[in-house]
Amino acid sequence: MGIDCRKKGKAHIVLLKNDLDGRNALRNTNFSFYEKNGNRPVGNFLDSEENGFFYVHFLINRKHVIRYSVGQDRGIFVGGVSLAIGPHYFGPYDFWDYENSERFSMEASTEAVENNLSLLDEFLGYR
Repeated sequence: MGIDCRKKGKAHIVLLKNDLDGRNALRNTNFSFYEKNGNRPVGNFLDSEENGFFYVHFLINRKHVIRYSVGQDRGIFVGGVSLAIGPHYFGPYDFWDYENSERFSMEASTEAVENNLSLLDEFLGYR
């Protein structure tokens, strides 16, 4: 499937798809986000796939586990972040109030990944 690129101002936005290029772009975006925002430790410890979605699991700051998913729903690529609490993963609407959870994006793009990670940092008290 590959990756589609479009320009927004001076930055490139990469649209993520359920393929190797999309997974690599997601990993790279995650690593560069935490490098630019405090050079915090981040590790990719698991990749999985289920029902046409791929999941990339990260350990952030040696204490927070997140899972980022990208897949196709009704012909549209979507993405989202989940936070591990105990043995389960929860979406923003489960761990934050309604108004704040609405700020997260379901777009499958590198721009949305950065936005969602920034909001997750806000929730976790890093911003």
